[in-house]
Amino acid sequence: MVYVYSNFAYMIITLAVAVTIIITTLHYIVIGASKVPLRANNQVIQRFSLAERVLHWIRMLSFIIVSASGTYLIFREGGKNIGMLHSINGILFLAMSLTILILWYKQYTFTEYDRDWLRYLGGYLSKEHGSHPAGKFNAGQKIFFWLTMVFTGILSITGSILMKSKISQVSVNESVLAVHGISAVFVIVLVMGHVYLSLVANPGTWRVLVSGKVTKEWVDYHHPRWGIDSKKSKIKI
Repeated sequence: MVYVYSNFAYMIITLAVAVTIIITTLHYIVIGASKVPLRANNQVIQRFSLAERVLHWIRMLSFIIVSASGTYLIFREGGKNIGMLHSINGILFLAMSLTILILWYKQYTFTEYDRDWLRYLGGYLSKEHGSHPAGKFNAGQKIFFWLTMVFTGILSITGSILMKSKISQVSVNESVLAVHGISAVFVIVLVMGHVYLSLVANPGTWRVLVSGKVTKEWVDYHHPRWGIDSKKSKIKI
């Protein structure tokens, strides 16, 4: 893995991004978008608070910057300012990820009905769009959440080692660099898939990041168990 990454890092990330774009494009052409989009009117259910939306925006923007700067460093070695930008936003991304983990980990806990969602992959591979059991977050979102948290941990550990080696002017450990780079590629691909499924395959969902509210029709279709779970835990939605 070390040899492959050291010699073909730029090809690996280019191929990973290209393949992800091709797969998502084919999915949209063959399967199409959700038949129950999030419309602009009748948004009466609060899905995310202002604080949650701000956290998501900061985490998203820091991820974009850390990914762009990291990719730049792969294609164009060196660059002290870019390296500093990459490190600062990496720390910010970690801080936002830990905050979200503390706030949301209970809602990302897997439940019995998540098996039904996974059995049909939420209907994403079928032209016959139907509702599948999901709480505030469906099984796919939960898997995405925990995978990104695991990779964030790996990136943080390897990133801190690489930062320390640069500060102390010690030669970079190629194995650590390879693990850091490959993990970053996995996260970028995961986020690209998340963006596609959240915004393109489910039209109008971007409105949640702005208003924080959704329609009852959207909730009944995409997250039918949310209300039931909220009543059981006495949480208002």
